[in-house]
Amino acid sequence: MSLLVNIAYYITVYIGIPLYICGIFGSILNICILFANRQNPCTFLLIYSSIVDFLVLNVGLLPRILSVGFNIDPTLTNLMWCKIRTYGLRITTLIAIYSVSLMSIERFFSSCRTVRWRQLSNISFVRWITFLVTFIIATEGLPFFILTQILRSSTSISCTPMYNLIFAKYASFFCIPVLFGTLPLGIMVIMIILTYFKLHGRVHLRKAQRSLTLAIFLRILFALISLGPYTVYFVYSAIASITVPIKSGERIAVENFILAVISVFLYITYSSSFLISFYISTTYRKQLTNLFGQPTGRRNVVRPAQMVI
Repeated sequence: MSLLVNIAYYITVYIGIPLYICGIFGSILNICILFANRQNPCTFLLIYSSIVDFLVLNVGLLPRILSVGFNIDPTLTNLMWCKIRTYGLRITTLIAIYSVSLMSIERFFSSCRTVRWRQLSNISFVRWITFLVTFIIATEGLPFFILTQILRSSTSISCTPMYNLIFAKYASFFCIPVLFGTLPLGIMVIMIILTYFKLHGRVHLRKAQRSLTLAIFLRILFALISLGPYTVYFVYSAIASITVPIKSGERIAVENFILAVISVFLYITYSSSFLISFYISTTYRKQLTNLFGQPTGRRNVVRPAQMVI
């Protein structure tokens, strides 16, 4: 089983570090590039998502790299940081995922021919619904902050929520399988399919509109690829907790290895936004060039594009 531990170590360090670096710098660049056009509803969501992605990587992936790769884990010695990290990681990962879901909904509204539906794609409504979703997620996660403790035994020490029986069932059968997995992913898939059929054949749409929709589509694809295995694992874990209450040491080791691997790849969702925008949009690449200044002697004035993706 030491082989599995070593493989998990190398995956966490040598894949986790590039994901972290790419995600951190990508989030910062996203915010800088998109900020000038923040009154656009979808751009506002992209900026908000980039801010939350930045927090996810610092609260989630960086401590994981330090713990697994360098044996540095303050959550095992500081109860307050243990609680803050558990709560912060839970709400930021959820907010980031639902931000992408809101982007898919906004793209659907903006693609509708009916004026009443299309009017829902406005900055005031998007800000309000974003605040509401954030508030609900932050409130729902409070029990994780309250119940989290540092558990010590003769063989191990861990930072983990102290579930009672009812909350344990809620966490196992609803939180990750539904709230974190099937619900937001289902919204994304349904909205992007509806949006595709709304836009299919509408050749008069501006290139920027199509590029923005394609960028959101790719973000959803990345979310499905990285979140799908994570959701499936916890659905399996919930079922196994009922059907196989006692597990062998080998089975536990294999399950821990699988969880360690998919937990690292989960962060693809939170570190890929910049690369997707850079790959999809010519306008975005031009604005990235403009961000670092024009060559000496040129005095071009660059105005923000209406759609920056």
